[in-house]
Amino acid sequence: MKTFAAKIPAIDAAGLHRFLAEKGLLDKTRSVAREGGFVFFPVNKMGAVAKKNAEKKFGAKFVRKKLAARGKPHRSLKEYLSGRLSKKEFSLLVSSFDSLGDIAIIEIPKGLEKKEKIIAQAILELNRNFRTVCKKTAAHSGEFRVEPVKVVAGKKSLTAAYREAGCVFKISLGKVFFSPRLSTERLRIAGQIKKGEVVGALFAGVGPFPIVFAKNSPMEKAFAVELNPEAVKNLKENLRQNKVEGKIEVLEGDVRKIVPQKLAGLCDRVVMPLPKGGEHFLREAIGCIKPLGGIVHFYDFVDKKDMFSKTIGKIKSAARECGRAATILGKKKVRDFSPQTVQVVIDFLVK
Repeated sequence: MKTFAAKIPAIDAAGLHRFLAEKGLLDKTRSVAREGGFVFFPVNKMGAVAKKNAEKKFGAKFVRKKLAARGKPHRSLKEYLSGRLSKKEFSLLVSSFDSLGDIAIIEIPKGLEKKEKIIAQAILELNRNFRTVCKKTAAHSGEFRVEPVKVVAGKKSLTAAYREAGCVFKISLGKVFFSPRLSTERLRIAGQIKKGEVVGALFAGVGPFPIVFAKNSPMEKAFAVELNPEAVKNLKENLRQNKVEGKIEVLEGDVRKIVPQKLAGLCDRVVMPLPKGGEHFLREAIGCIKPLGGIVHFYDFVDKKDMFSKTIGKIKSAARECGRAATILGKKKVRDFSPQTVQVVIDFLVK
């Protein structure tokens, strides 16, 4: 008997799976299938809006497909691992994880190292759209703020293909910085960009901000500034994959040198999603803005008890040092980072 299914290329399956799961649209009585480079997710009946979002955001197609019935599904990773971990080990287990394309990225706390392969294999069994499970081996560190990772189970590959907002990104895990958790922010800013704007993307990484802008806004041009050579390689390939080479110019090098030499006073808008220490580059961001004014989107990690006042103080001080004035246009929490720390974004006008 054929059932209603969402068909999508395997490299794009993780994002669609997350969307369907969050909306409660997966039919858990049927199994996921793979065939000819595509993944077929069994889905329940859905409204027109949800169907349109799945088609537009992820490129899904809805078909009738014969999918095998499945037994009683495991509700969680902990349920699946019941009997394989001790009570103490369960107390250490981090059941949530990040994903990029068909790669799952997990945390293995101290005390669970001997069980990491069992945990990773369980994730592969529970999430058939994943081909690789890797673990974080250290925190973000170094000049390029990369997060070292190691393959634990599945295919021995650390090159992810990630889809977002109609764009496809190649990401060399462990060698570049990338955060899928800023996807909403990228579309939010894209929605504010006006026709003819010139955008400066400082700390551009593999290109998520400028490429999403190029595909989802009427901007004229973007400058993507990045220092990490591996990220620049990914960035240039991503420009080709998304066919936006004519809209984005890559400037490889240190922001402190690139801005005064090539970007001073050229931009209507600047985004600077540096994962740590962005306040040290506020003067460069402000220096990019045209003499008649423009907007900066500044991201910062702050104490949850005082989310905005200190960051606004840094912005006002940097503007004065540049002989400019800053007016706050908007501020909000982007996400929780730790029990005490949150990431915020502040949009401000430079005159």
